[in-house]
Amino acid sequence: MKKSEKISFALLGLLAVGLMVVALRYDLALDHMLFSPQNPFAIIMEAFCFWPLYLPFALLGIVWANLYPGDVRRILGDLFVVLTFGALLFLSLPNLAKRGLTNGYSSPLGILLTFVLTLASIKLAGRWQKATLLRMEFLAKFGILFCILNNVIIHLMKGLWTRMRYDDMAKLGDFSSFTPWVRFGEVAGNTSFPSGHTAAACGILVLLLLPRLFAKLRGKELLLLVICYGYIALSGFSRLVIGRHYLSDTVAAATIITLLFLALTALPIFRKKLEETNRKADAIE
Repeated sequence: MKKSEKISFALLGLLAVGLMVVALRYDLALDHMLFSPQNPFAIIMEAFCFWPLYLPFALLGIVWANLYPGDVRRILGDLFVVLTFGALLFLSLPNLAKRGLTNGYSSPLGILLTFVLTLASIKLAGRWQKATLLRMEFLAKFGILFCILNNVIIHLMKGLWTRMRYDDMAKLGDFSSFTPWVRFGEVAGNTSFPSGHTAAACGILVLLLLPRLFAKLRGKELLLLVICYGYIALSGFSRLVIGRHYLSDTVAAATIITLLFLALTALPIFRKKLEETNRKADAIE
């Protein structure tokens, strides 16, 4: 990791600490001020912001469909792409209808879009050179591991904190069950802390690996960092607007998953596999 990246992550860490301190006093007040459950931006983000965490499954399928023709992995690749896009669309589209942003027709539209996305993505990747496919295979496998660990950590923490969501209290018109983020285990069965959608949006952090895989992208590390955390910030903000989370829920999720990303990329096995992938790809080019 370059010095500029280390400084950027250190500054992000300081910002996260500051926001968590602010949240101790203003968590509830911020949600009171921002709450707008029919906000189109927040509804759309709720429906789609978690996609980055699961797209590596589709990416692996796209790569295998083009890298291993005539192999069983070609069949598995096609299956991965269809199942990933199908699952994501059948989660996202009904949510838009439930929130009143669309008039239904989720199933036919989901089937059509699954078909279109599958064909388009596999055909597009067919233009990639073998070296590019090898590098993208590494990225996809890392993303899948990142996805699994992300879900395990976030869901374990939700079970410990059991914090009640803002919109659930808003429906009751009673906010007496609100708890600050430093207290946990007081309201059984609730899952506000930390934010799962924000954690899933952090799946976009795999883009930070691109400069380590592609020489043309070296020097773009800070730009990618801004893009990634801009997306994560928008996702987190949308969770406050729609009333599903508090500031501390979103900041904690982003911080935890950032630490997970940094820990995984610091492992010797990660560096070894990255170097092996680059060597194989460079030998082909």
